[in-house]
Amino acid sequence: MNIEKELKNIEESIGSEELLDKVLSAYVEEMKKELYDVEQEYRESKQALDSVLDVEQREALEAMEKSFMDNMRYGLKFGFKRGIFAGFQQFFVSESPKDAFNKFAHDELLIMPNMGKYPEYHNRRTEINHLSNKVMEGLDEEQQEHATTIYCTYDEKGFGVLRHAFYIGYRFALSIIEEVELLGVSSIIDKILSTEHELGFTMTRMERERVRYKSLE
Repeated sequence: MNIEKELKNIEESIGSEELLDKVLSAYVEEMKKELYDVEQEYRESKQALDSVLDVEQREALEAMEKSFMDNMRYGLKFGFKRGIFAGFQQFFVSESPKDAFNKFAHDELLIMPNMGKYPEYHNRRTEINHLSNKVMEGLDEEQQEHATTIYCTYDEKGFGVLRHAFYIGYRFALSIIEEVELLGVSSIIDKILSTEHELGFTMTRMERERVRYKSLE
């Protein structure tokens, strides 16, 4: 058995289209609960630009969207592996960072200069910005707003994919810890809650009360 090949196969399965679709669906549903329909805004902007873009601009837009999707696939694997690392670090290292997602995923992949350490992702990001500028050429202010909406929709989805993928990897690590050492996870409950709060998957009691009271106003 070729171990390197098997590891590669496992990594490819992490970045499967099926998992990406599930993560994107989870993000879209999450946004709907926040009263933000990202898909609706995207469709409206695509429709508005449909009759005004020339052939070159259409090709640039299609290439931009494809590159965004490729970077999402990259982010899916990246976030998953970083989440695994964070979960195990929190268990085995007493002084582990409270902002694990920002430290190991967000600030690494999405923020310069760290992004430059990942040339495959960074080069596509540079090309995305170049293609976006090509789409914008010759458009009026309203049309440029629609083009910006499309760009931002993909950008936000990329962040959502990274965030959800990190949590899946994080939970995978916790599940292994729990299986090997039955009560192991209970020793880092504070870190788990802190991580879930950082990711926006849980709120403090004070935050829940404020949301509840605001809904009653």
